[in-house]
Amino acid sequence: MTKIPSILLVMFMLAGFALQAEAHPVSYAGAVSLMSYNRENENDVLLTYSFTRSLAVGLTYLKVEDAEYTVPRLNYLVQRWNNEDSQGNIYFSAGYGTDRSFEEIKPVSFGSVEADWESRRYYTSIQYNKFFRSDSDAIKRVDFEHIKARAGLAPYLAEFNELNAWLIVQFDKMNDRPVETTQFIRLFYKNVLVELGATFGGGWAFNYMVHF
Repeated sequence: MTKIPSILLVMFMLAGFALQAEAHPVSYAGAVSLMSYNRENENDVLLTYSFTRSLAVGLTYLKVEDAEYTVPRLNYLVQRWNNEDSQGNIYFSAGYGTDRSFEEIKPVSFGSVEADWESRRYYTSIQYNKFFRSDSDAIKRVDFEHIKARAGLAPYLAEFNELNAWLIVQFDKMNDRPVETTQFIRLFYKNVLVELGATFGGGWAFNYMVHF
């Protein structure tokens, strides 16, 4: 198990983020977004193209332990609240693709609901994802359920064209596993976002997002 030295965590926490940097499943019309979430035994990649500010098409690839999911999907902005200094969003995503596990390839459905609220200083989000098989083979059925909640704080306020940062804590619950807590430093500059993290158990996490 890889551990991040304590001195690096201290250095990360001395860094500093902006409202525009959140990794939403729908962006502005014509935008292409590449997002990747990585940690031990899990790699998740999402590529999206936004037709409008409310609708995007995407492709998800998730590898978790011995299962691989490849799912084309639609992402929809259900509701957005724009306030003077903050914004809230609700998204829904659904797709249908393949699950490669137990040396077999089976059809799989996908559903996701995500809500967030953010200002230039504070950030919260919660997301529920599920991949579920519809075949009747109960022994080999591989459903994957993931609930993720996050809260963040910007230690200072910077402009969009300056280096921005968030300090984030994330709570994950996957299937019947215990809740896992991860601390992140998120760095954002123009169209590139990077997150470096470590779990309380000593595991690592690395995420990134790029808008084209």
